[in-house]
Amino acid sequence: MEMTPMKNSTPTTDGSALERQLRDMNEQLLVSSVRQHELTEQAQKAEAAAAHLAAIVSSSGDAIISKDLQGIIQTFNKGAQRLFGYTAEEAIGKPATLLIPADRIDEETGILERIGRGETIDRYETVRQRKDGILVDISLTISPIRDPGGRIIGAAKIARDITERKQAEKHNKLLMAEVNHRARNLLGVVQAVAQQTAKHSHPAIFVERLSERIAGLAASQDLLVKNQWQGVEVANLVEAQLAHFKDLIGTRVLLEGPPMRLSPAAAQGIGMALHELATNAAKYGALSNSEGRVHITWQVAAAQDPTFTMQWLEEGGPTVAAPSHHGYGQIVIGSMAEAAVDGTAEIDYRESGLSWKLSAPVADALEGGRVASFA
Repeated sequence: MEMTPMKNSTPTTDGSALERQLRDMNEQLLVSSVRQHELTEQAQKAEAAAAHLAAIVSSSGDAIISKDLQGIIQTFNKGAQRLFGYTAEEAIGKPATLLIPADRIDEETGILERIGRGETIDRYETVRQRKDGILVDISLTISPIRDPGGRIIGAAKIARDITERKQAEKHNKLLMAEVNHRARNLLGVVQAVAQQTAKHSHPAIFVERLSERIAGLAASQDLLVKNQWQGVEVANLVEAQLAHFKDLIGTRVLLEGPPMRLSPAAAQGIGMALHELATNAAKYGALSNSEGRVHITWQVAAAQDPTFTMQWLEEGGPTVAAPSHHGYGQIVIGSMAEAAVDGTAEIDYRESGLSWKLSAPVADALEGGRVASFA
């Protein structure tokens, strides 16, 4: 009997299909491995970036502080510690009002409301308080902090100390006010000089006399400006007013007196008097010939109420006679000089030469109302 071969009941597996399945699995494993590597690399980069940012924040000279939406301090860098005087341990976990003066507490509420709306606050100038109670002028830049989903969870604040800038601004305002005040005073003096010169001068020489007197006033002003209106050394003022006779100083013009500084008002008044005396000496007095001499002295007399005195003494010039009428020059060396220092001027028309002496309380004549030897 012929036997028929028995058919296998288990289907034969297609080798090519199995190969494809294995290949797909390998590709999936490879993609998964690459993806895992990429994620790990991204995480490492993110960690490195975070560490770098943390280092920048930590070492920044600016005060950098973060807080949550309830105003509780979360981070407090070294710059903040230097500016406010608190350690990080003392500040973290405390409300930000720790740094705000009592009269500015309401600012914090407004800041948190604006941050909650996603606003950035740029260069907001205000005042904050150090641990020791000292108030500090600062400029704030505040930005919202968002979580990965974009939700606002807090605020980052950069605070910069602007105390020096504020002090400079205040100084500049005071300086401008002082300049305005002095300019108005100076214009008043120039106006008075012009009016009195016109009153006592012939029209033909009015411009010349006015120009000379304004030049004398300008010389005093230049010294005051150079010294930032802090006073002028007497010797410097005398030399400035006698600039046209600088070659004679030390020979025919003798200066004698200790170092001392005149107040601004005294420098203006005495400067004009010296200019008037020098002009008169050159035209009619000791400096109008080749032999005359001028001796200028100043000192402070030791007394219960120290007195500043200055004297102009001429010798060797033409014979002097008292003027027949009182011109503006006498007003300058007389009442104007007296008013500048609340003092007394003595004018003696001696035949041998003019003598002018000004006496005034040190408190009115010298800078700060004192002189070193009587401090």
